[in-house]
Amino acid sequence: MLKIGLVGTGHLGKIHLRNLLELPVDFELVGFYDTDDSTVQEIQREFQTTSFSDLEDLMNASEALLIASPTPSHFPIAVQALKKGKHIFIEKPVCFTVEESKKLLLYAQEAGVVVQVGHVERFNPALIAANPFVQNPLFIESRRTAPYQKRGTDVSVVYDLMIHDIDVALTIANSNVKKISAFGMNVLSDSIDVASAHLTFENGCTAYLSASRVSDQRERKSCFFMQDAHVYVDFLNKTVDRHELMQESVEVRQLVQTVIPVEDSNAIKMELLSFASSIREESIPAVSLTDGHRALQIAELILDQIHESNQFYQIKTEITR
Repeated sequence: MLKIGLVGTGHLGKIHLRNLLELPVDFELVGFYDTDDSTVQEIQREFQTTSFSDLEDLMNASEALLIASPTPSHFPIAVQALKKGKHIFIEKPVCFTVEESKKLLLYAQEAGVVVQVGHVERFNPALIAANPFVQNPLFIESRRTAPYQKRGTDVSVVYDLMIHDIDVALTIANSNVKKISAFGMNVLSDSIDVASAHLTFENGCTAYLSASRVSDQRERKSCFFMQDAHVYVDFLNKTVDRHELMQESVEVRQLVQTVIPVEDSNAIKMELLSFASSIREESIPAVSLTDGHRALQIAELILDQIHESNQFYQIKTEITR
């Protein structure tokens, strides 16, 4: 059983807390740390879990740390934990900047511990079911939308939502990105709320990714196009459809649809179990720190491209009284 401490009990941190408590064979939750007093009191009432007023005390009592605090705090907390030789599960995006994640790679290498990044879609049962049918894609199309919420706006929609699809595209394409073009705009926050990016990979695959956090509905879908088939993955509803090209004659071609069965599972539980397994087996985690760094690197390049090409449009709103 792994003694683990939780840092940050906001929306996602609370989900992690609940899942950790539901995995008593693998984890012993020693307690949590949060800087918001009202949140601390709420978590204590709901979960009867020990709160630590000092982060260092929580680290000293733990073998591993789950970092679900706001993104700008990831790097300093992770460095502090690594210097103490603690294993780390760190939510996406792994750091606030690529320079921070580069330094974190060095600290982790020196510490010789397991560091896993919370790109949870890798554990989505729909993607897992689709993987055997997605080989050498030529084109990837992804769309991810959500209604506006103030939480998460400390970073752009590229870091908040699109980074999930960046990670999936990098994994599926299995190639380096050689060219990026992008567009973005703010709507309700001071950072980018809507963005799209076109990635060209060295192996010839291309990907079009779009993300919005000012939509009236939630959507998390990707389509992977191969030479003779394409596969639709609905991450939200956990469904997979495969459309295979059939050549009946020289003149007649058609697409035949097959519904791929998906075995439902809790993706967050699965990623936490994978983290525990990597520590026990002293193996590279399913989503490594290098993976998190690569996704962040592409996300930062997308943001740079948006700003440098003057494709960032700010909406100015005048308030009349």
